[in-house]
Amino acid sequence: MKNFFILFLVIFPLILSAASSESEIEVAVLGKVTHFVKYKKPAENENFLIVVYKDKPFAKLMQKKYANKQINHKNVFVKAVTQIDAIQRPNLLYIGKISQEQQQQLIEYAVQNSLFSVSSQSGFASRGGVMQLYFLSQKIRFKINLQAAKKSNLKMSASLLSIATLVKGEQ
Repeated sequence: MKNFFILFLVIFPLILSAASSESEIEVAVLGKVTHFVKYKKPAENENFLIVVYKDKPFAKLMQKKYANKQINHKNVFVKAVTQIDAIQRPNLLYIGKISQEQQQQLIEYAVQNSLFSVSSQSGFASRGGVMQLYFLSQKIRFKINLQAAKKSNLKMSASLLSIATLVKGEQ
């Protein structure tokens, strides 16, 4: 696992130089980050299922990037949804830009269903989401809410935590 992380750090600058937008960088990084998250209650999906909630352009980028690729030895399948009940139990739930009220509903859904929830929306991690992506000085950064990860039955690797900002969520 340590060798994989070192390889990731070597390849990461190449990923960034090849990507032309923040969304493309987020898409590339999400596929790599999943290798550093362990599920205590893994989803029983045949494929590695990524659900994108209310962000069709992001879902299309994910589909393009991960077509005919694998994550954790599973074929990747990306699904765009606009209703909470259509989410089911993916390996990764990416939440687009929505109201704070909707975001809170999705965070609660993610915790109840042991989902790895990710968003680039400001304040996501502090509101109880597991991971928030953001850019600082044109570099992608992560905020991780360890309390939310534990509630969602996820274990984040020390390698990932070492490059993230840890936040405390709302009580």
